[in-house]
Amino acid sequence: MVGILFAFWQEGSDKQFFRSPDFKALKADLVLHGVSYRRDTRKRSSEWVVKADTARFYEKKRECEFDRVRIVFLPGDKEPVTIVARKGLYDFDHGRLRVSGDVKVDGFRDYVLYADQLLYDPDSMTITAPGNAELVGSAGNRLKGKAMVYYIRDRRLTLAFPRAEISENDSGLN
Repeated sequence: MVGILFAFWQEGSDKQFFRSPDFKALKADLVLHGVSYRRDTRKRSSEWVVKADTARFYEKKRECEFDRVRIVFLPGDKEPVTIVARKGLYDFDHGRLRVSGDVKVDGFRDYVLYADQLLYDPDSMTITAPGNAELVGSAGNRLKGKAMVYYIRDRRLTLAFPRAEISENDSGLN
């Protein structure tokens, strides 16, 4: 198997110097830098767009690892849901995506979600946070819990063991 390395530079970025890595240390079949990938399915509009600093493809495992990843889910006529994380892993056989490390999600109405790890399942169109999850509202309200599930199509959220922190501005008390 031959490893291939691609690097994409944007116009005007010729001042950056690219060093060729040690191919034996990569262990990936294909390495891409500055990746933008749009997942389209037949007869349907795009489901999501992935952007990452680096993507490593493993042919035998049928997986792709991402570094510094940003994923935008496009649920039809509804507002997009954006996920940003340090790492990502995409499973080609099942279409599942896992992100971890400083995970931040925008698109939950007026809330931002923070989690350690998120899983995306295309069959159920759900985003799951199996560990700690925290929703922070624009007014400063916080909703913390574990095992959060977000249903993208319906824009509904389930949170196990919830704990709320309501700000004075939103409590109705003066």
